[in-house]
Amino acid sequence: MKDFWLLFFSLILTTAAAAQHPLGSVNNVQPTSCAAGFVGGSACFSATVSCPEVSDVTVRFGIKGNPTAGTIVFINGIGDTLPGGSPSFFDTYSEAGFSLAQFTFATDWEDGGNILASACRPATLLSYLRSTPSLPFCVQAASGGAGATAYALSWYGVSLDNAELLSGPVFSNIAQGCRTPHASAVRLNPTNGSPFDDNPWYNQESSQVSAWTNTSCLPKTPSTRAILTNETAQSILQPGAVLSFPATNLSGWVCDNGENPSAAQAYLWFSQIATRWSLTSVSNCQGAEGVAEGTTPQETAGSEAIAEDMIRQCVKTQ
Repeated sequence: MKDFWLLFFSLILTTAAAAQHPLGSVNNVQPTSCAAGFVGGSACFSATVSCPEVSDVTVRFGIKGNPTAGTIVFINGIGDTLPGGSPSFFDTYSEAGFSLAQFTFATDWEDGGNILASACRPATLLSYLRSTPSLPFCVQAASGGAGATAYALSWYGVSLDNAELLSGPVFSNIAQGCRTPHASAVRLNPTNGSPFDDNPWYNQESSQVSAWTNTSCLPKTPSTRAILTNETAQSILQPGAVLSFPATNLSGWVCDNGENPSAAQAYLWFSQIATRWSLTSVSNCQGAEGVAEGTTPQETAGSEAIAEDMIRQCVKTQ
């Protein structure tokens, strides 16, 4: 099995990015009220996101401020049906001159029977929100939102100047997360922090992943080759994925407590990136993915370290 994964990752690194997926379109944009969780003073809009291989979905997005330093988009965790971000980040980034953007989908963006195809939805909206190409355009995304961001970069050609990925991407290798018997633990070697092990399988998330992929995640009997092939074909990491981002700064933040597979899945993707990236292990997290509430190896509060990194790296790189 080890030899299989070595071959798998070597194929990823050597396969040309010929299988990139097209973006969809954003239509029927209308002003609307801002729901709870959007930054105070945002201008909010409803719209329909249409993508080639999945059904249309309704989205609400909000934008706060006129950018002088650039725009930062917040993407929430699994489903992104609630606005992403928190007041401490909002205030810090606004004071630094960034406009803030958030969006929510009426239903989980992953719904559609194929996560790779469904990832067109957040990717399309990210592309739409990049209204001022001359200014930095950056993302801060958590968990499933970090997965959406990685799909946007690796499969949909979305251009970002910086991405702060918190506890994700979580869909790097869906087959490893879903296979029975369990895949081996992943040894993480963060660029900031000590090595540690984390299991890549989904456990509590398996029923959701089964629905989103239209497969059987963590079945009671051994996974069939057909199911594993289907899950691999929906993963971020597979032949054809773009894994070089010379114009994008990438920073990851993962909890070292092993409470869910977010750290392992994140490292599977980051460790294959051919351009610059950093990954910080965070201790004392709040729950499985609360990196903002934890502490870095330098004993800095996670929220403070993430915000400092965003402000430093959300710049035009080319």
